[in-house]
Amino acid sequence: MSARQKLNQGYIQGSLVIAGAIGVACESWVVFWIAALILVGLATHAGEIRPTQRRRSQRGPHGRSSANDRRR
Repeated sequence: MSARQKLNQGYIQGSLVIAGAIGVACESWVVFWIAALILVGLATHAGEIRPTQRRRSQRGPHGRSSANDRRR
């Protein structure tokens, strides 16, 4: 499992634990699911949960542009 997958798993589990505490406090499964969706959604929006791998820039090694980039 990659580091990104482990981090995503940790953030999702943390969100579910917090949502579980909120659901238990309100004694409601509906509140649990709403809180879980909101927390996971906010973490995804903030970039903490990354469902896909980020694209690498088109630059070559050492941050230099490739020859094709210079022609454009």
